[in-house]
Amino acid sequence: MTVTAMPSARRKESVSGRLRTLAGLSLGTLVLLLAAILAGAGSTGSGLRTIGHDAGPQVLATTGLYRQMSEMDALVAEALLLGREYGPQQQADLTSYDQRRLEISESLLKAYRLALDDPTEQRTVESLIEGLGRYERLATQARLLDVQSEHTAGQPPDHVVEAYQRATDLMHRELLPQAYNLTLETGTIVRRAHAAERSTTSLARAAVVVTGLLALVCLLILQAYLTRRFRRVFAPALMVATMLTAAGLVTGTALLNQQGEALEQAKGHGFDSVLTLTRARAISKTMHGDQSRYLLDRFRKDTYEHTFLDKSRTIVAVESTSLPDYQGKLNANFQGLLGGLTGEDRSRVFAAYQRFQQADARMRTMPAEAAIKFWDGELTQAYERYDKVLEELVRRYESDFERAIDNGDGALETLWRWIPAGLTAGALLILVGIWPRLREYR
Repeated sequence: MTVTAMPSARRKESVSGRLRTLAGLSLGTLVLLLAAILAGAGSTGSGLRTIGHDAGPQVLATTGLYRQMSEMDALVAEALLLGREYGPQQQADLTSYDQRRLEISESLLKAYRLALDDPTEQRTVESLIEGLGRYERLATQARLLDVQSEHTAGQPPDHVVEAYQRATDLMHRELLPQAYNLTLETGTIVRRAHAAERSTTSLARAAVVVTGLLALVCLLILQAYLTRRFRRVFAPALMVATMLTAAGLVTGTALLNQQGEALEQAKGHGFDSVLTLTRARAISKTMHGDQSRYLLDRFRKDTYEHTFLDKSRTIVAVESTSLPDYQGKLNANFQGLLGGLTGEDRSRVFAAYQRFQQADARMRTMPAEAAIKFWDGELTQAYERYDKVLEELVRRYESDFERAIDNGDGALETLWRWIPAGLTAGALLILVGIWPRLREYR
């Protein structure tokens, strides 16, 4: 009896051992599949948070800050240039100045909140706050001297111009570079987050496919073993577990792809476009300010003409040797910040920009009094039409950016909600499927 019992016991142990091994492998690969999906989701989710909710909005806020500060300084120059006969318009400029100051305060507060984890960025924001206080004192002094002088439209007295020079030098030599550096610092964070996410997510997707296929193979082998050993056509619980695993593999891969595409769309076609166009708007505003400063400050006319040319080349780059040469050679085959635009967007922006430059060229050939009237009328209107085109494009790309972030967040929420539940149910069904067979060998 001992001789005949040993083989039977060994067979039972062998069958139950194989069953446990196959079930363990199936459960293990399910765990690996879930880990790969969650790792990929975590990586892409981190990139979405950085670009869509943390550093990305901070970059856009600081770029807007650059424009608001430029406009504030330009409004001071305009108010000084107009003279007492333009009293209502001077008051309108000062009202706009106060509005820009409020917007700057809100932008700085937002930037400070978003920079809580970076002491360097915090110090930059704090320095900007302190510097803007000094700028306002200098600008106020220039305005008071201008009121006391009661000059007519045109260049104010020299002591008013000198007071304004101190304010505008502070703005352009210290404050605007700090605002631009703040944008560069946070922009680097966005680029690094995007590059890290791309490499990590690619590995995660490959891991999801490999572990998902391994899980399916293990489940199919387990099903085949049960069918052959116990002469059953199929085990319902294992069939459902296999379907849940296949669904988890397909859905997880699809959601990770959706997240990745959303991140690429947000970064490449939303964030980058908004950043470039917002920079172009900011620089264009300083160009319009240079026009008023050109008329205001006879001591620095050549300087402001040269800075206008440099900024023009930054926005729309064409080969040229001087401002008249640049304005004469403007053509649709340009490069620069706006060079990445295509199709109708490129045509609309270039047409508006060219009209703005043509108006500038006319202004510089006029006598002082006529130039001021032209600047206050047709030239400013040409600039505003050009700026409106840029603003419309910025808003459209901002909508694309927000839509892409929302799509990525939605895919992430779906993944976290359903994939773990589905794979956990699959693991439980594996145990349910093999438990009756294991009980036969107890």
